[in-house]
Amino acid sequence: MGFALTQKFIRKRWAVVSLVRQEKDATRLKEIGGGHCFPILSDVTTNDVQVSIQGLLKSFGNIDVLINNAGIGGKSDTFTQTTADEVLSLLNVHCVGVLRVTQAVLPFMNKNGAIINISSRFGSVTKVGTGQLDDISCSYSYRISKAAQNMLTQCMCREFKNSKIKICSIHPGRLKTGSASTDADRTPGEAAETLYEKLKNIEHGKFYSLFNGTIDW
Repeated sequence: MGFALTQKFIRKRWAVVSLVRQEKDATRLKEIGGGHCFPILSDVTTNDVQVSIQGLLKSFGNIDVLINNAGIGGKSDTFTQTTADEVLSLLNVHCVGVLRVTQAVLPFMNKNGAIINISSRFGSVTKVGTGQLDDISCSYSYRISKAAQNMLTQCMCREFKNSKIKICSIHPGRLKTGSASTDADRTPGEAAETLYEKLKNIEHGKFYSLFNGTIDW
């Protein structure tokens, strides 16, 4: 989805700063960006990512929209199979990674900007707790880390409730990706298109389901 979002914003002539982990991806983005894409080669799981981000943004200007999209899946969907290392690994990406990137970008955010954390329906304590997702396999580590990300989002929403920055979580839909759920029915391109169109209408403090209204936290 990150690539689809980058393509969409480039087509709309936005200047896009993309965080990628591999040199080949940075090269590709520069090629398709037509001077509108500025890749940063780093990783959200390291503290160095903040230095990399701020090093570029100091000469870049203000950021209008931050989309925290980095994510990985877990392997173990039963309690006895779940390892502490896997939980910590996913927390480092989905929660602590969001913390690192947002802290680095925040000093450069437009005062009317938006921070969007790409979450998941599996991070909804309400959906999991009421059994709505019982028939869909998903790892403990993914659900735990997305729930933690949601709490981070809510804490930020409360702290910045009197600012003009809008902060929200978005479940992007059941996307057909390499780690797709069994009921996947949308493409990353469709999600990127829909998110872009809805960007101007997002509200602070909401947990959106991109194609279906809102989700209970």
